[in-house]
Amino acid sequence: MITRAPALTPETVVFLTLGTAASLWLALDGAAGSGGGLVLVLAIAVAVAGLPHGALDPWVARRAGLWRTRVGCAAFHVAYLALASAVLLAWHWAPGLSLAVFLAISAWHFAGDWREHLPAWARALAGAALLALPAWRWPNEVADAFGLLSGVSGASIASTLATLAPWLALGMVGAALLALRRSARAALELVAIALLALLLPPLLYFIVYFCALHSPRHLRLAAAGAAPDARRRMGQVALLYTALSLLAAAVVWLGLPAVGTQDWSADLLRLVFIGLAALTLPHMLVVMHAERAAVAP
Repeated sequence: MITRAPALTPETVVFLTLGTAASLWLALDGAAGSGGGLVLVLAIAVAVAGLPHGALDPWVARRAGLWRTRVGCAAFHVAYLALASAVLLAWHWAPGLSLAVFLAISAWHFAGDWREHLPAWARALAGAALLALPAWRWPNEVADAFGLLSGVSGASIASTLATLAPWLALGMVGAALLALRRSARAALELVAIALLALLLPPLLYFIVYFCALHSPRHLRLAAAGAAPDARRRMGQVALLYTALSLLAAAVVWLGLPAVGTQDWSADLLRLVFIGLAALTLPHMLVVMHAERAAVAP
C-alpha cells in the first residue's frame, strides 16, 4: 500500500530547485557545464556546502561514544588523520585501485540517504547507479576526469561503469518503485537523481547532488532534536574543522608545482576529489558507528 507523500524536506526542495535551474542553464548555454570555471565552482561549493557535514565528525563521534575524555579525543583525532593519510598514500602507490575503492565506498555511503526507505540491496543498486549513470551519458567527460585522478586505469574504470550503467539504471528504477511504498519523497529524489545524471555534465551533477542534497541532509539530521545551545556548539565545531580542512588544502595547493600554469584546473580537480577520498573513509566509519548507536545519520 502506498503511503501518503510526506512534506518535502528543505534539502529536497533545494536539490530539486537547483537541479532544475542547472538544467535550464545548460539548455540555454551548452558550454555552461565545462571549463576551468566549473572546477572552481565545484571547489567553492564543496568548501561551503560539502565539507561542513564531515566536519561534524568529532561531534558525532562523541555522541556515539567513540570518545569521552581528552585522551579519547586525542586518540580519535590521531586515528582519523591516520586513516586519511593512509588513503593518500594508497592513492600515490595504487591510484587505480584507490579510485575503485573510493567509488565503491562512496556509492554505499551516498545510498545511506535512503536507509529508512530501502533495504540494503536496493540501496546498493541506487548508490552504484548514482555514480555510474554519468559515465553512461557522458563517457568522455568521466573518462577524462578519472584519468586525471588515476591515469590510464581511470579510463578503464569509467568504461566499466558505462557498461554496467544500463543495468544499474533498471535497478535505480526498481529502487524508486520500492521506495514509493514507504516515501514518495524518497522515490522522487531517486528519479530526479537519475534524470539529472543524464541531463547534467558530471561535475555539475556532482555539485547539485553532493552540495544540495547529501551534505545538507546529514547536517539537518545531525542537528535534529538538539537544543539551541547544542546547535550553536555544533556550528562552531563545523566551522572550526572546515577551516582546518581548507587550511590543509591550501598548504597542499601552494606546494603543487603546476600552480599558476595552464593546468591549474586539473590540479584543483585532483585536490578536491583526492581530498574528499581521504576524508570519506574515516567519515563513513564514524557514520556507520553512529548509525549502530542510533544517534546520528
